[in-house]
Amino acid sequence: MYRRDLQKALENNNFSNFFLLYGGDNFQIELYANFIKQKYAVEENLKLYFEEYDFARASDFLALGSLFSSKKLLELKCFKKPSSKDLKALISLCKNNTDNFFLLELYDENSKQGELEKIFENHFARFFKISNSKEGIELLAMKARELNVEITHNALITLFVSFDENLYLAASELNKFIGLKVDENVVKQYCYSLALVGFDDFFDKLLKTQNIKEELEKILESFNEIALINSLSNAFYKLFKIAIYAKIYGKIDFKDLLGYTPPPQVGQALSGQAFKLNLKQYKAIFNLLLKSEYEIKTNSKLSKKEFLLANLLELQRILK
Repeated sequence: MYRRDLQKALENNNFSNFFLLYGGDNFQIELYANFIKQKYAVEENLKLYFEEYDFARASDFLALGSLFSSKKLLELKCFKKPSSKDLKALISLCKNNTDNFFLLELYDENSKQGELEKIFENHFARFFKISNSKEGIELLAMKARELNVEITHNALITLFVSFDENLYLAASELNKFIGLKVDENVVKQYCYSLALVGFDDFFDKLLKTQNIKEELEKILESFNEIALINSLSNAFYKLFKIAIYAKIYGKIDFKDLLGYTPPPQVGQALSGQAFKLNLKQYKAIFNLLLKSEYEIKTNSKLSKKEFLLANLLELQRILK
C-alpha cells in the first residue's frame, strides 16, 4: 500500500500486528513508524537499529514471557533486509501471539522488495520522495499534529521554504513549539533557517565553482553533514524540476512547480541556475550525493568533514 492507504488503515481497528515500512523517503518512514507505534500501544519495546540486529535476541524477546508486560513490540531499523528465514520466524511469533508486535523499517530505496512484501502478506507501505511542496507541507502538518503544535498553513509554508524544503530540518524546528499556537511571524522570529547561515551564498558559489571552504565552515557550525547533503539534494532537485518542466511545456510556472510563487528576482536566479546544467550533470550530481549520504551514515570510522569537503570538490568538478 501507499501513504494514503496506510493513513486509512491506521483508522481501522484490525490493523496488523506486524508491518513493513520501506522506500525512498526516510522522513516518511520515521513519521509513520511513530504513528504505528502509537496504534500498537505496547508496554515493552525492544529497538534494534542497523548493526545491532541479532536474530536470537529478537526472537527471544517475542518468544519468552515477561513479568513486566503483556504487549511487546520488536522494532527493527535496517539498511539491508534480514534473511527471509529470520523474518518468517519473527512474523510467526506475532501470528501465534496477538500481544506480540513487529515493525520493520527498511532504509533501502534501491532494492526490489517483492519477496519481502509477500513475507509480510501485504502488510506493508512503500514511500517515495515527495514530488512537490504541497506534499511536503502536508507531511509537516501531520508532524505538527503529532507534536500538538497548532500552526497555520502560511506558517508551514514559511517553515518549509525557510529550510530549503528539507523536511528533517523543518520538522525539528516544530519541537520548539510543542503545545503552542504558531503563525508565520513566530516562525520568522524563532526559526534559525539555512538562509541565515548563508546557504544561498554557499550554493551560488558552489555552482560557480568558486572557493567554498569559508562558507562551508560557517554552515557546519549549525548543521551536520547529512543535513547539508539533504539540502544540496533538495536544491539541485528543485533546479532539475525547473529544467525538465521547461523542456516539456516550453515555459516555467513556479506555482505549479513549487507550490508557491517566489519573488521575480529569485525566480529569475533559479531559472538561470537550472539551465546551466545538462541532464548528464544532474545524474552525476544525484549519484554523488546519494553515495556520500550512504557512506556518512554507514561508515563510523569516516572523518566526515574531510570526506564531505572532498565530495564537494568532486561536485564542483562535475559542475565544470
